[in-house]
Amino acid sequence: MHARWLRPTACASFLLGTLLASASTRAEAPTVVTFDRARAGTLPPGFRTFTSAETEPGRWQVERVEGTAALAQVAQGRAGYRLAVLEAPRLLDIRAGIRLRVGPGDRAAGIAWRVRDAANYYAARLDLADDEFVLYKFVRGNRIRLSRLSGLRLDHAAWHELSIAHVGERLRVWLNGIPVASKRDGALSEPGMVGLWLPGDSTAYFQRLW
Repeated sequence: MHARWLRPTACASFLLGTLLASASTRAEAPTVVTFDRARAGTLPPGFRTFTSAETEPGRWQVERVEGTAALAQVAQGRAGYRLAVLEAPRLLDIRAGIRLRVGPGDRAAGIAWRVRDAANYYAARLDLADDEFVLYKFVRGNRIRLSRLSGLRLDHAAWHELSIAHVGERLRVWLNGIPVASKRDGALSEPGMVGLWLPGDSTAYFQRLW
């Protein structure tokens, strides 16, 4: 597979990044979440956290990074997965995106959606340690790989954007505006939460969720 150079792009180009609910779970308006007004050192209102390793819950808090506010998970652990999700709205058909920068550790992070709890959700993972993208579903705590794209050429110091669209069983993912996955999967067919995700041995900063 030929290497791909994926450059960060402006968030304005991500019309697909707006949260849109289906007719049965429609949100009142598109949602863009930033952390500029959140108090440093705290988890912003409206978020809740999950972990699959109870002994290593992690530490989610707002921090300033290069002059901008970001929700960070900087307590590097050794096991499990950590999530910080919006409690509402709970969506089935969804278009969403994040802007993130991966920190020290295993150097992997991404977005999760249709989140029911710490054991059931979809996740799109940007992995800078291996320069690859991976799409997962977690069902009753079992991790199942749906798609993988390796050999990417990524700027490890840059902010990157992941966006997803999951309507019915049709699932698509973009990295910096470039398609990286297209699958059909309806294993998790109930509305769920959307938010930020990373392995327990990684750290990351999330500037925006939309």
